Amino acid sequence: MSVFSIVAVDDEPLALRRLEIVLNGIPNARLLGSASSCDEAVAMISERRPDIVLLDIRLRDGTGFDILDRLPQGVTPAVIFITAFDHFAIRAFEVSAVDYVLKPIDPPRLHEAIDRARARLAVDASASQVQEMRAIIEDLRAEFHDRARSPYETELWIRGATGSLTRVPLDLVDWVSSEDDYVRLHTRTTSHLLRLSIRAFEARVDPAQFIRVHRAALVRLSRIAEVRRTPTGRREVILQGGTRIAAGRVHAKRLRTLLLERNGVLGAGTD
Repeated sequence: MSVFSIVAVDDEPLALRRLEIVLNGIPNARLLGSASSCDEAVAMISERRPDIVLLDIRLRDGTGFDILDRLPQGVTPAVIFITAFDHFAIRAFEVSAVDYVLKPIDPPRLHEAIDRARARLAVDASASQVQEMRAIIEDLRAEFHDRARSPYETELWIRGATGSLTRVPLDLVDWVSSEDDYVRLHTRTTSHLLRLSIRAFEARVDPAQFIRVHRAALVRLSRIAEVRRTPTGRREVILQGGTRIAAGRVHAKRLRTLLLERNGVLGAGTD
């Protein structure tokens, strides 16, 4: 089996390090370098011309689509997008020439994507395939920028133990609990486990929709039925449907203030 070259692009140092570790375990994979910005990525890919590029969709100074648009004519590596849970990438790559891998990186899944990219390169390097790939990328780039007008996620795709993907619209999520390195998304009928810290999840959702009530819990504001103190002095949030969630003192006070201000009531009662 011949050696194939790879460039990895991600603006998170830990993510790049994980990619490097996984690639070290793939036979005949040669990592030419890693880039953490659009400018650095364009220069590295243009100069080193890798066979495959592992490309993060969201970078601090642009997007993976911007990088591909800026590559010179004739530089057409196979592209594997790396994404947290961008549903548009998942939909598009199901029918496209390139592939995607969800974060956090699953080594067998990345290996599978690389094998698919190598097979594509081996059997189809024609000009028509290059044009097809660029057309797909342009469509994705347009949709990405449409969605970028709102910086918050509206749905998640959650990978199951067997590799299946489940779509979870965020408007169905009542509350979110922390379970070590995971969060559990609670809907009215079920729950889903997602490998993401509660802090990272909070940064991805609209703060006008979800509020922290405890260091280990977020709640959808529209599902709150009551905020109260129990006879024993504990603070809790009660959701429509009766679910009770323990609330921290500082978080409960902030929540009460927010709810009172939203209803035009100021200074009514104390925590």
